[in-house]
Amino acid sequence: MNVVRTCCRLAMAVLFAAAILFPVGNAQAGDPTLEKVLAQFNSDAAKGYFQPFADFVGANMNAGFFHSAAIPTTGFHIALDIVAMGSSVGDDAKSYTVKAPQGFSPAEFSTATMFGGKATVISDATNPSIQYRGVSDGIFNTTLFPLATPQLRVGSLFGTEAVIRYVPIPETNGIPKSTMFTIGARHNVNQYLPDVPLDLAAGIFYSKYTSGDLIDASGFAFGVQASKSFEMLTVYGGLESESSKMNLKYVDTPGAPPTVDINLDGVNSFRFTVGAGVSLGVFGFFADANFGSVTNFSGGISFGN
Repeated sequence: MNVVRTCCRLAMAVLFAAAILFPVGNAQAGDPTLEKVLAQFNSDAAKGYFQPFADFVGANMNAGFFHSAAIPTTGFHIALDIVAMGSSVGDDAKSYTVKAPQGFSPAEFSTATMFGGKATVISDATNPSIQYRGVSDGIFNTTLFPLATPQLRVGSLFGTEAVIRYVPIPETNGIPKSTMFTIGARHNVNQYLPDVPLDLAAGIFYSKYTSGDLIDASGFAFGVQASKSFEMLTVYGGLESESSKMNLKYVDTPGAPPTVDINLDGVNSFRFTVGAGVSLGVFGFFADANFGSVTNFSGGISFGN
C-alpha cells in the first residue's frame, strides 16, 4: 500500500506539472477571453473561427487510451497512467474563408481562426479609404494543441478492463474552467485466438468535455489494438474509428439571452496508431503517433500492473 500511495502522489505531481507547463497553448499577448471574442461573431463566422478548436479537442479526447494490447483474463490488476496528448496545428487550421459585407472587395476573403495571426483587412470597392477588418485576431500562437489527463485502468473480468479519465482544467488563456471525463472498456481478444503471436484487444470509449456554459463536447471511439513485447520493450499499434461533436452557445450582444447556438463536428473519423513503451516493473513510459485527418501525438507514464 505504501508503494501505491507513493505512485499516486508522484502521478498527481506529474499531472500538476503538466497542467502548469502545457495547459492549452500560448495565448497571444493582450487577447481578451474566448467568450468576449466570440461575442463579436454571428453563427456563420463563428463556425469557421472555432472549427479547428473542435477538431483538436475531439482528436485529443480520443487519444492515448492504450500502450499495450495485453490484458489479463483473470485476477485483479490496477494501473494509473498520466497521459499527455497533443494535436498538430497546421497552416490549414490558422485561416478560414468568410463573406465580406456588401460593397467590399473581395466578396470572400481569408482571415484568422483562433489559431491564426492578425485578422485580414479589406477595403470598400468604391472608396478604398473605408476598410473592413476580419472580426478577431487569433487567440493561440502554437504548433501543438495539448491536454494532459490521469487515466485509471482496472480489471480483469473475463478479460475486460475498465478505463476511466477525469480532469478539471482551470481557466486558462481566456477559456473558461473546463472538465473532461471518459469512461470505456477494453477486452482481451487473444483468449479466442490462442495461436496468434501478438497480443490483441478491442476497446470502446465515450468522452465528455465541458467549458463553463460556453462549450459542450463529446467524443466516441471504437478500436482494435495489437502489441508485441520484447522483455522491457513493447511495440504497439491500432486502428480506431471515432467521432466528436461540439456545441457552442454564447451571447453575441452583451446582456441579451443566448442567441448563437451552433454545432460543430470534429474532422477526425479514423486514426492509425503506432508507438512503443518501456516497462521497468511497476513503472513504465510510452509514446505514440496517431495519423488521421488530424495528426496527433500521445505519451506518458504508467504506474501499476
